[in-house]
Amino acid sequence: MDAVVHGLLDEAAEKSPDALALVDDCYELTYADWRRISLHLAKGLQSMGVRKGDIVGAYVGKNFLLPVLFTAVSRIGAQFMALVPGWPEQTRERTFDRWQRKFVVMEEDERWSDMELPDCDCWRIRGESVLEGAEVPYSLPEVSSDDAFYLNVTSASTGLPKVASTTHARLLANTAGVCEALDLGRDDVHLSLFGVIGHPHEIFMRGLFLGGKTVLTESPYPRTIIQKVSAYGVTTLMGLPPQFEGIARLCSRADADLGSLRFGEAGGMHFSDDFSKRFRERTGVGIVPVWGSTETSGVVLAGEPSRSGFTRVVPGYEIELRSVGEGGPDEEPTQPGAAIDQGELWVRGRGVVESYHGDRVETQQSFRDGWYRTGDLFRREGDGRLVFLGRRGGLIKSAGLKVYPLEVELALLKHPDVADVCVVGTVHPSRGEVPAAYTIPRPGSTLSAAQLRQFLRPILAEHKVPRIFHMVAALPRTPNGKIDRKAVGNADILPDYRGEILRTDVELVRLLNHRVSLLEAIEGGFDPAWVQNQVENAVGHNPGPMPDSLVQEIFRYLTGTLEKR
Repeated sequence: MDAVVHGLLDEAAEKSPDALALVDDCYELTYADWRRISLHLAKGLQSMGVRKGDIVGAYVGKNFLLPVLFTAVSRIGAQFMALVPGWPEQTRERTFDRWQRKFVVMEEDERWSDMELPDCDCWRIRGESVLEGAEVPYSLPEVSSDDAFYLNVTSASTGLPKVASTTHARLLANTAGVCEALDLGRDDVHLSLFGVIGHPHEIFMRGLFLGGKTVLTESPYPRTIIQKVSAYGVTTLMGLPPQFEGIARLCSRADADLGSLRFGEAGGMHFSDDFSKRFRERTGVGIVPVWGSTETSGVVLAGEPSRSGFTRVVPGYEIELRSVGEGGPDEEPTQPGAAIDQGELWVRGRGVVESYHGDRVETQQSFRDGWYRTGDLFRREGDGRLVFLGRRGGLIKSAGLKVYPLEVELALLKHPDVADVCVVGTVHPSRGEVPAAYTIPRPGSTLSAAQLRQFLRPILAEHKVPRIFHMVAALPRTPNGKIDRKAVGNADILPDYRGEILRTDVELVRLLNHRVSLLEAIEGGFDPAWVQNQVENAVGHNPGPMPDSLVQEIFRYLTGTLEKR
């Protein structure tokens, strides 16, 4: 039989049925428990009408239901997709609603009790209600390692959500390679601080692959994490640098015990050597930097403890640096195999997906001849270490989540009072980077950051909404008129007065034409007394430098001219 995800579970349950497999905030499951409940949920999915190839969207927290449901979906040959309660409607439509045969499994939780559900069958479950479940599915379909099983949502290069479809073979190839690269074994105890969104499989797949123990917790608090590490002998801890920083601050406490930890594994965002050194001094534990992506099914690059940069390629993958010229991200890179010390990272290997489902254009740009074009720029140091430089096209990574400036800019430009905008990444103490919007308001408008955030939240995911807004008079530009993104925010820019005058004139023409349309709708035509009243009202709303007498004169001329039309 081909290697498949639920096959790992069946093998572990046969070899070590009483071994502790999953520990969450409320329950502990052995491998025999995990297999029994997985079969029980598989029967429930079949009773819903789920067949091989169907999509099962999951609204579950970071508890035992996540890996148990994952293996249940694998068992009946369906495809698993983690759903995010905060997704804008457009994102859900592009990623989940588009499928004809789709189903939802939702954990009964107050976090999404009032959420509007997709138009499909939904099964609501509670952890305690399935713990003793012992039903078994009907006859099961044959599942191949090359079957699509795991649907991950990513932003790709346009910022629009894309679906990357991963097979059993790719998922297992990545997991096997990571375990080898990090020297993980059956005795390791795994705890990931990452959320369910992103790469949920990395929360539990290593423990399942090795037949070891996985600890899960919903708690974001460093003190609770330290307690979990101590109580269950956690040996490998995966998280974002800010999460490790919070843990380090508490390690001076008498009850803080990280003695079981072999290393921490930091991914999702860049961190410095100073951070690694500070963490080791406070905790005695080294931090290993890692790099991976949705399209590679997980981690591809790893570094050495307490040093930034990457020195190891996960077995099963191959990487190259290829240069990208001044023409931008659509320009052809250098030929494969070219020896360069700085460029864009390309990856190929057993874990790399082949395409974005239903998006031919983006697939052609990102996948070529088995290679995935990552969009991340690196420099190769003299010792062979790869150092991250930034993102092609200004891509921002906020707490490990992708934010594409163009997507945010296009959303902001829908606001009627935004004349122009440039979104760039700026350093943030807890998220690594956050989007900052340099916005040119339209003449006469009174834009505020609160107004723009309120405008954006219905159309963008929360992590894409800029944390910082700068209202500016102008944006720096290159000689050919394009916005100079490298200079944005780095220097005071004098306003483009000619451009401002042009925008003002365009606004004036638009408003005058709108006024004519309104006046034509008034029955009986012009009333001279009413016109005089408009003149007085205009003077009463004159906050600018022109004197009231000049405003009155201009207004009488305009109304008189329009009256004759």
